[in-house]
Amino acid sequence: MKDYYKTLGVVENAGDEDIRKAFRKLAFKHHPDKNLGHEKAAEEKFKDINEAYSVLSDPVKRGQYDQVRQGGIANPGFNPAQGFNYSQQDIFRDAFSNQANLDELNRMFAQQGLRFDPEFLNKIFFGANNVVFRVYNFGGSGASGYTYSNQSATRFQQEAMATREYKPNFVERWATKTITKLNKFLLRKAFGIQLPDPPVNLDISQNFEISAEEAASGGEKKYLHRGGLKTRKLMVKIPAGIQNGTRIRLKGLGKKEGRRSGDLYLAVKITTSLE
Repeated sequence: MKDYYKTLGVVENAGDEDIRKAFRKLAFKHHPDKNLGHEKAAEEKFKDINEAYSVLSDPVKRGQYDQVRQGGIANPGFNPAQGFNYSQQDIFRDAFSNQANLDELNRMFAQQGLRFDPEFLNKIFFGANNVVFRVYNFGGSGASGYTYSNQSATRFQQEAMATREYKPNFVERWATKTITKLNKFLLRKAFGIQLPDPPVNLDISQNFEISAEEAASGGEKKYLHRGGLKTRKLMVKIPAGIQNGTRIRLKGLGKKEGRRSGDLYLAVKITTSLE
């Protein structure tokens, strides 16, 4: 049975903060991006470190793990699978399905110029197990969610490359507009068909960060909304127990076009601390 305490270099009664600090130190040291030329060895070490942290930072899994370890010490014939039967893949799946934790880990590594994005997760944690880690967006809010599927990593990478957002350059944008206008003109002249202009999306989506305490208790929080040259102070009502990724709608505070105005959507991001 793996010794997660030994992997992180902490004592068995270590507190959450000690475990968090040990994880940060080792994860930065053994991240594959910092071990060029030795990526394979670093990847395995990095996986072990993340596995240990994912278990010891989860109160339920840590409790089960400790019970199994104590049972094994007291009874050499004890079967660990009876009380802690999570595979490494199960542990990673559970840990990375927690959006708040995953976003915080991504920010933590990004601050050091290191990767922890979905492509990186697939390559390091899931590529060898035929399990694909996917990220998807809720509309235009920028809020994200995560899921898994049993498809090959190669196919996922091909899909990701095919669907990755492409930003055309100025010439391509100009050519597209010109061709569209020409086609509309020809249709109108030849057949009398007048194509309507596509609807303009006047809604705005922005992130709205709140603490875990604010999410649990609810209340009001000041938010500075910058629209054009003006900045407005808004008091946003936060329902108690609001979930990460929830969108709060503020009617009429989006873009304006004539008499029309869109709405402002605030995508809730619940922040946690890994310092």
